[in-house]
Amino acid sequence: MTAVGASAPEVGWVTFGTLKADSPRTAAALVESITREVTAWVRHTPGFVSARTHLSVDGTTVVNRGQWESETLYREFFQENPAAAVLRSLADHPGVLEATVFAGTEAPGLQGPEAGAEPGMVAVATRHLAGGDSAAALMELLADSGEWKRSFPGFISATPHFSKDGTAFVNYPMWVSEVAYRSWMADPRIGEGQAEIARLEVAPPQYLVCTVASHIDASPAGSTDTAETADTANRTTS
Repeated sequence: MTAVGASAPEVGWVTFGTLKADSPRTAAALVESITREVTAWVRHTPGFVSARTHLSVDGTTVVNRGQWESETLYREFFQENPAAAVLRSLADHPGVLEATVFAGTEAPGLQGPEAGAEPGMVAVATRHLAGGDSAAALMELLADSGEWKRSFPGFISATPHFSKDGTAFVNYPMWVSEVAYRSWMADPRIGEGQAEIARLEVAPPQYLVCTVASHIDASPAGSTDTAETADTANRTTS
């Protein structure tokens, strides 16, 4: 499991909420709503670790990654919290065409030469598996292809996530820039093992390439003044 920041707790539960919008204008409004709500109250919630909101390169899809200390704390202090009504209602926001949520845990991933750097480009790759031994088989395939990736220029890291039943998988690789990402995708080795991975899938995968619109860490213990801390909690990269 990974931690955010030097003193951040370990991450025990992760969600990826995806909102496909009808236009970049709608997507921008969704990013604003998510950032406002997380800054105002979610970051002070027990068990919250971080929220990172992404915008797809075409500007029409928003992906929010939420990291929590545990599933129990997530359910108690977010899912069952009346204050979350605004965020839960974003699926019904005018112009939202599709809304999906993945929830699960992190698995051991890969660290690249730029580990710890701010991401300039990320991918959210979702695969649908049959369950059972499929998750273990997929992890083995990823490990087999990982050696060259660990030293690839501009590569930060890749973190796999699995749902509790093992039927959904989200990989989250990051690069320092679009140039590094395009170089990665142009490498002929990226196709190695793809046929084997495809045989484990029961539905077509979804692949989103995004920039980071905002990143908000949990507030320091005992902090309640959001107005003074919002600027430092809110980091925007492109």
